[in-house]
Amino acid sequence: MAKPFVFRVKMASQTFISSVLSSIYSFRIVFLAVCGIYITYKICQIVYGTYHVRQRFDDIPSLPRHWIFGNLKAMGEKCNPRSGRHADYGFEEIWHELDRPAAFMVDLAPVDVRSFLIVAEPQIAESATQPSNDFKYSLPKSDAMQPLKPLIGKESIITAEDEEWRNLRKRFNRGFAPAHLHNLSPLIISKTQIFVKRIQDAANTGVVVQLKDYAQDLTTDIITQLAIEKDFESQSIPEGQSHKSATGILTASRILSRLIAVAGQGPDPIGQLDPVKRFQRWYYERLFDRELYNVLEQKLKQEQLQPKKRDVATKAIVQLAIADMDPTPALLRNTVAQIKSFLFAGQDTTATMIQWLCYELSKANHDPRSKDILRKLEEEHTAVFGAGAFSALEVLSQPGQAEELLGSKIPYTTAFIKETLRLHPPAGTARMIPEASSTSPPVYADIDGKHARIDGLRVYNCQWLIHRNEKYWGPDAHIFNPDRWLDEEYISNLPPGSWRPFERGPRNCIGQELALLEAKVVMAAVTRGLRFEKVGNTGLNGEKEVWGVANVTTVPCDGMTMRFHLRE
Repeated sequence: MAKPFVFRVKMASQTFISSVLSSIYSFRIVFLAVCGIYITYKICQIVYGTYHVRQRFDDIPSLPRHWIFGNLKAMGEKCNPRSGRHADYGFEEIWHELDRPAAFMVDLAPVDVRSFLIVAEPQIAESATQPSNDFKYSLPKSDAMQPLKPLIGKESIITAEDEEWRNLRKRFNRGFAPAHLHNLSPLIISKTQIFVKRIQDAANTGVVVQLKDYAQDLTTDIITQLAIEKDFESQSIPEGQSHKSATGILTASRILSRLIAVAGQGPDPIGQLDPVKRFQRWYYERLFDRELYNVLEQKLKQEQLQPKKRDVATKAIVQLAIADMDPTPALLRNTVAQIKSFLFAGQDTTATMIQWLCYELSKANHDPRSKDILRKLEEEHTAVFGAGAFSALEVLSQPGQAEELLGSKIPYTTAFIKETLRLHPPAGTARMIPEASSTSPPVYADIDGKHARIDGLRVYNCQWLIHRNEKYWGPDAHIFNPDRWLDEEYISNLPPGSWRPFERGPRNCIGQELALLEAKVVMAAVTRGLRFEKVGNTGLNGEKEVWGVANVTTVPCDGMTMRFHLRE
């Protein structure tokens, strides 16, 4: 009796195992079949998309395109992120090879079937950024901006579209209005005094520093105070302590800037899949968000507990934006995203502008034209702010003086700033034209006499090319010349949109007035009392001149390494 029983158990076990193995085998077959179908579908999609790009955009200027790889080889040679320079330099080379067309296409298929239209003339750039019958608030932002979201927030005003963007812009416009910013100018001046003191201390010791660090600390202090009335004391805290510690909010902001994929540098599949980088992005984004959320929540509680309402003129930008609104968790999260956006734009791009301003001042050490430019600046500042080398900030600190003196009283300083932004624009805009469909009509652009269809392309307004286009700026387009801005006839002949460092249209930079105000205060503070000496990458004695690299925005390649001197 025992043997038949054992036999039946053995047979049942074999049957069960066979059934399980059969199921696993069947699952493998199904899984492999599904994977095969999906891979085949993606290959067909890529092949069709590549063919579509090759056929559709044949009338747009472009370098010769390989039938499979398009312009990938040329882009790899001219715009490779590992080359240590911004892609704009590569675009300039391509532009000249194509005999400087109004715009040209960069065909990225099959890696990316949505290719780029690189714009070099203001007329096409204007059509991308101005409202139209089809696009109420101008073309939508490019999907190339998506990697920035850990840094600027998922609900950022920078990437928001349509009515969501309109409502955000309406809420925050009040805080960035010129009149309100001038009410807060004493804060900007006091922070600039610390900036000048740091440079004076460095001048006394002769130490070589990266101006980037000083400029970023200054702009961080200004934007955080103006936006949320929080002083992070960036200019006073030593590295490694408090907000600059390993888990500090300022450290989190810096690390996020380094970790995110840079828009315009192309796909980064290795970086996206790297588990260490993914964890770091996740960790520092949450650290950044939590710190800002806590600061904002605390400020709102303090506001509610105040027995007397504060004067609107001295309120922070965020306090104005959410006044009389119910501070729900959703509103706080959304506001945190906007604060992140303002910190990114107000700190990074403005700090870059300050670095280039000081670099142009440094040229007076060796260039006769630059020396003459500096002389004109000094004469203007002496006439407006008095004879003292560092008297400007003291004069501007007096009630009502900043708005009057920084308005129309320093035209040459304003011209110097505008010329710096023309030759060294810190950040452009990338837009995206939807594919033509039943709800989205075809889009055309006049490019070198051809009415070319451009829907389905990303559009990059390349300020580097637009601002250096000799067709509009003249044969000296590559020369730093502030005097051009004082020639009314010359300026009146420029087409609309020829100068666009803050972009144009309804979606122009909300903080441009703040950036210009900061630039004027810094110029007034440093021009007569300090001498800037570029160390390395001077453009002299066979050295290459300092150039821009992509680090979220366009920044000087060496952090603008300088030595400072007190002028006699």
